[in-house]
Amino acid sequence: MFKKLLIASAILAVTSGVALAAPYVGGSVGVDVNTNNNNNFRGVPFSVFGGYGTTVSQNIYLAGEVFGTVGTASLNDNGLKSTYGYGVSVIPGLMLSDRVMAFARAGVVRTHFSPTGVRNTNDTGGQLGLGLQTGLTQNLDLRGEYDYTSYGKFSGLSKVTSDQFSLGLVYRFE
Repeated sequence: MFKKLLIASAILAVTSGVALAAPYVGGSVGVDVNTNNNNNFRGVPFSVFGGYGTTVSQNIYLAGEVFGTVGTASLNDNGLKSTYGYGVSVIPGLMLSDRVMAFARAGVVRTHFSPTGVRNTNDTGGQLGLGLQTGLTQNLDLRGEYDYTSYGKFSGLSKVTSDQFSLGLVYRFE
């Protein structure tokens, strides 16, 4: 599934209005929170990302993005920790003004986990998110985002989820 989404995102990036499309890169810092128990703080992930996006009509935006994340986050009370991950997303957006965009994220994440008492493992999860992005200068944007990621069950552990809030900068090559 990850390969299919990566191929679809690459095709989307190449075929969606190449003359008007622009690549971008960025970085963000976030906070993982736990909504399932009393331990609310789980970790501080750092992410880098790159993508290719375009305005496909007057106020509709569409992008494909790849990203990588590092940073330890404790994802449950049994000591399961994420250490790094990478993924791909499709990002549709709605231009609210010339400088402000609301967007959604749908993607696939591959994360490395180091569970306590079990061998290290990798798992794939589905990711959904919502965010706002606003222009600071002609090429520099500020992005705020919430992402929910759901993974499968690990042996002896309940289903693992991640709730992440992040703030980042985006540099657009135009």
